[in-house]
Amino acid sequence: MIQMKSTIYILLCCLCSNITVIAGGSGSIKQAPADPLKFYDGQEFTIIGKYHSEKNYVRFPQQYQNKLRKEVWGLGQNSAGISIRFRSNATDISIRWTLKDDNLFSHMAATGIKGVDLYAMVNGGWQFIQTGRPKEKTSEYVMIKNGDPVYREYLLNLPLYDGVDSVSIGINADAAITKPVDQFLIEKKPVVYYGSSIAQGGCASRPGMAFTNILERKLDRSFINFGFSGEGKFDSSVAEAMGEIDAALYVVDCNPNTDELLIYQRAVNLVKLLKQLRPLVPVLLVENFPFENSYFVPTAQRTELKKMKDLQRAYATLIQAGVKDLYYQKSAGMIGTDHEGAVDGVHPTDLGMMRIADFLLPVIGKILKR
Repeated sequence: MIQMKSTIYILLCCLCSNITVIAGGSGSIKQAPADPLKFYDGQEFTIIGKYHSEKNYVRFPQQYQNKLRKEVWGLGQNSAGISIRFRSNATDISIRWTLKDDNLFSHMAATGIKGVDLYAMVNGGWQFIQTGRPKEKTSEYVMIKNGDPVYREYLLNLPLYDGVDSVSIGINADAAITKPVDQFLIEKKPVVYYGSSIAQGGCASRPGMAFTNILERKLDRSFINFGFSGEGKFDSSVAEAMGEIDAALYVVDCNPNTDELLIYQRAVNLVKLLKQLRPLVPVLLVENFPFENSYFVPTAQRTELKKMKDLQRAYATLIQAGVKDLYYQKSAGMIGTDHEGAVDGVHPTDLGMMRIADFLLPVIGKILKR
């Protein structure tokens, strides 16, 4: 009788806790195996947001290590703006990624620094699914569980402020995964955006909320993110790399990081070099927007205003010199007028990122349709 009661008790516990009983005199129990996932290297699919063909997730090819300032080369190891496009009918999707540095900053969410996020094409638009949350240097996160077994086009955005050594996409073993069939974000020439930490994505809460990634989805055109935290300074070496890209547009947004005494000449030199390398590619100069933490500091306000005027002066000089397809965008209202768009007085929140994207969307869209 005691043996029968024990057996019944074990069976009831198993029903409640989803474990499987293995028949036998010992009454041993074993955890039911989870449905296995099969993992595929992200390099098997279509990588967007990088212009070179090396098998990695960094923003410059190896040949630029000795051409760039070391600070820019180092930041170029961050995977900002790089994404993986694939197609699958998986019901279960997990992402496994290994970081280069496992960075952490006090004013930015870890999911933005070193997380990933996943989108699917639904009814003609990119729909957010889930954010992969970093736990260790190598993390694995379930993005979809028990979904519909229908084929979809997917977009996986990589970390903004860290690099990745590897990315793997895990799907249920009976599902298929391939390169994209539909050419969303692939068939059109990219926009190259050269700028500061704000352009790199600070401080978006997840990769898809960086304003360049928002613009990418809205314009159905990949953006190559040349935002370098603290180091977007009109470098001619960066312009050389930009000139290697058969782009639809070059955007130059380097005022925030550049000393006001240097902006005029560096902007003139950079645009001339870009036009020498790619005379038919339009260039858009974007001036710095006033930082929230400068609002009560008159000297900071004067510096920001001088930066704007010097970039305007550079634009006027270039136009007078006969440079074609050169555009200028003022910054008033770029992150709104309610003073609620920044994390630390400088770097945008997701709200600020969305406002920047909405502000630039008609400007860039008009140039691309010229």
